[in-house]
Amino acid sequence: MKKFATFLISATLMLISANLSAQTEKNQTDGCYFRFVLEDPMGFGWIPEAGIRVTVDGVEYGFINLPWGTPSAEETLLLPSGEVHFSWPDGIGFTPFKHYFEIYNSFNELIYTSPDVPGLPESFFIYQNECPECLPLTHFEGAYNQEAKVVNLSWLAPESEYVTGFDILRNGALLEHVATTVVSYADNTENLVTGTYTYCVVPVYAFACDLEEQCFETYIENLSVKKYSSALSLYPNPSNNMVYIAGEDIANVKIFNKIGQLINNYNHTNRIDVTSYQAGIYIFNITTTKGEFGVYKVVVTK
Repeated sequence: MKKFATFLISATLMLISANLSAQTEKNQTDGCYFRFVLEDPMGFGWIPEAGIRVTVDGVEYGFINLPWGTPSAEETLLLPSGEVHFSWPDGIGFTPFKHYFEIYNSFNELIYTSPDVPGLPESFFIYQNECPECLPLTHFEGAYNQEAKVVNLSWLAPESEYVTGFDILRNGALLEHVATTVVSYADNTENLVTGTYTYCVVPVYAFACDLEEQCFETYIENLSVKKYSSALSLYPNPSNNMVYIAGEDIANVKIFNKIGQLINNYNHTNRIDVTSYQAGIYIFNITTTKGEFGVYKVVVTK
């Protein structure tokens, strides 16, 4: 009995270990995107049991199906390097021109087209997937010109034919996607609220990459209003309903989110209702009729 219990515990631990190992492999972030073009010219879609089961080195990564009532659709699936098996569920009849599909790799190359004859074997296609190496950009530099109110970024592109462009990010938000031939970028900071900003440039590949971002952080001061007012104050902070501004002659209140986007613009008020705002940090940029200003960080709670 003890031997059986020991064997059962050992087998259970091995099964858990195998499942965790498979789950870790399945949840990885590096890989190549595969595109599935599904079609049913009759317009009914596929029955729920019919679909393309995708496994890599024995680990299942997806089941691609055309929903009933849908004549056509496209789906993408992220797959790691390894031996990819595309299979049709055993026992499900394959009807040509009804269950039609094509499979493309991450470089948009057609790697498989469903046959136009009845019958599909359970494992109908095996593909050796080799995802190219993800290379970071190099010689990244950033600089802030306060007088010109411009942040300048420059870099060298990775030596890879698979780079499709670069994403320019400011505080995590996408500013612009630029072509592979672009190796510099200038951002006008004239309308940004005073604060610290992080600029990043990320190479975009034809497949998924988990790359460390190349970033530049700088403090940007908005000098459009010359005189700072020490007489202004806000309360309560944090707040979940009303924020009151203590001070006289309030001309304008601009409210920005934490990535510098303008949320609201108020004139001649000392009361700001934040009930509808999502929880988070907001920047209140306040100007008075005397040309004074104040910049305050306000936390909205729920």
